[in-house]
Amino acid sequence: MIRSGPLLLAALVAGGTLSMPLLAQKAGKGVSRQDEASLVWPPPPASARIKWVAEYRNEFDVGAKKRRGFLDRLAGKSEDVLWLKRPLSVAVDDKGVLYVGDFGLGVVGMDFAKKRMWTFASVSEKKLGVPSGLAVDSSRVFATDSNADLVAVFDKEGHFLMGLGSQDGISRPVGLAVEESRDLLLVVNGGKHEVLLYNRGLKLLKKIGSRGEAEGQFNFPTYATFVPGVGFAVADTGNFRIQLFDFNGKFLRAWGKVGDSPGTFARPKGIAVDPDNNLYVTDSTACNFQVLRLDGQPLTYVGFGGPGKGQFQVPNGIAIGKDGAIYIADQINFRIQRFQYLPAPKGPEGQSDQPKR
Repeated sequence: MIRSGPLLLAALVAGGTLSMPLLAQKAGKGVSRQDEASLVWPPPPASARIKWVAEYRNEFDVGAKKRRGFLDRLAGKSEDVLWLKRPLSVAVDDKGVLYVGDFGLGVVGMDFAKKRMWTFASVSEKKLGVPSGLAVDSSRVFATDSNADLVAVFDKEGHFLMGLGSQDGISRPVGLAVEESRDLLLVVNGGKHEVLLYNRGLKLLKKIGSRGEAEGQFNFPTYATFVPGVGFAVADTGNFRIQLFDFNGKFLRAWGKVGDSPGTFARPKGIAVDPDNNLYVTDSTACNFQVLRLDGQPLTYVGFGGPGKGQFQVPNGIAIGKDGAIYIADQINFRIQRFQYLPAPKGPEGQSDQPKR
């Protein structure tokens, strides 16, 4: 296994960015209502870079339907209200429309501006059983079905357009990532421990990796994200690390190892980048997500195990919008949690204190 170089943890702790090991809070009792109203990370006195915004479980939360009173609330999950069952993956488009891959519902759309929530299965006969991965461009939604060995392409309403299957070499696909400006689609082909690079018309361009621990090899990889101006990053879950490649699939660097301290992982899964190219990685065992620089230096982390706001139970997919909105599939809490990335404050001369890479 590749081991990352020394991390500047002492400096980070002294600066108030990281103050404790990642798992230290897992036995905590949760946060008070007063704390929930101002959940930010890192905590004061450090400058907040992430804040909690909302959670989405159903049509009520999206605004598609209104509760009419006590009896309505008492009824709970009535047949005419759409509830998430077990969200696995998320993707958000440039208009802020959220797509959720849900074990039980297939692909679900959430349009907050139009106060609408719907399932692709209500539009198309192509219902996905285990939609582990999602990606979205300006006109289409790409989704995987891990059990069916399927990569499916839909329009944004949910009409099925085309797909790839086992006959095309697809085996237990998990994460997806799309880069429209370069006409690229990444498929994490978990069953074969490789990453497949396609164009958006599903023409195979390159296969990257094989099973192993060497640079450019994988052990049950799960999710991937494109990194603007750099290439793409892959959560190499079974090797407890993140690997970074250029757009042609050339290995650049890797970092991480198994552990419960900042910069290490128990089970890295979802991966995304914010508007400043910081890398976010969910950890389904540690029940949190970390924020790191592209050189692997940890910046902060969010969450621990629990049902409260800013807490997680088996977090999985993550997506970040162009406005810095962060969405996380909080699987066993049966919800999507939304956070907001807060850009670094400007210095006295208008300079951002965003670390250079």
